[in-house]
Amino acid sequence: MRQQSTADQEAIVGLPFLYRAGRDRSAPLAVLLHGRAGTREVIWMFERHVPPEAAVLSLQAPLAEPAPLGGFSWWRIDADEEERAAAMRHAVERMTAAMERFIELEALEPASRVILGFSQGAALISAALLSQRLRVDGAALLAGFVVEPPGPPAIHGAPKVFVAHGTRDEVISIERARRGARLLESLGLPVTRVEDEVGHKVGIQGTRALKSWLHEILGETASSSD
Repeated sequence: MRQQSTADQEAIVGLPFLYRAGRDRSAPLAVLLHGRAGTREVIWMFERHVPPEAAVLSLQAPLAEPAPLGGFSWWRIDADEEERAAAMRHAVERMTAAMERFIELEALEPASRVILGFSQGAALISAALLSQRLRVDGAALLAGFVVEPPGPPAIHGAPKVFVAHGTRDEVISIERARRGARLLESLGLPVTRVEDEVGHKVGIQGTRALKSWLHEILGETASSSD
């Protein structure tokens, strides 16, 4: 059952969130990050692809977008390059801290962790991965791009990466997505790539592949802990 964060919980975690409890405290955990001008509810649509025994956490970005856009973002896209880079670093810190605080708040000991992000949320995941701020077993970048670090990248372990993108994406080009996937592969990460003839969304093939990828990582871990 989906639960919404209370004001007290948000004060501890640092961000609003939605949560689905797992089978037990050691159940795998899937974290969802929405894109620019999104909400914790919008990205929740991917919850149904997560194995039922796993826990799910959907975090909401801290920056409210003014009308008529609305929603919330992880950083402002209209800032200059230096300000945007600083905002990305701050977003990485807030997101990773919120994830760890939530785990501590709920006294979880997840057997494995997977994080999924759409568009700007995917970019945030890549920035966290390449700055060694994120410890996960898998990362899914959906209709997003990879933020290339200013210096040598540093990654915790070798998480599996899933990249789904539309060849007709009008917001983030397929060429940019391919370039990011190649960068991750060059760092030794196992990358699964799926492309659909769609715009800025996850297509049918991408959705099917994502569900299979999630069950391969989270489902196997959950079964092996029985």
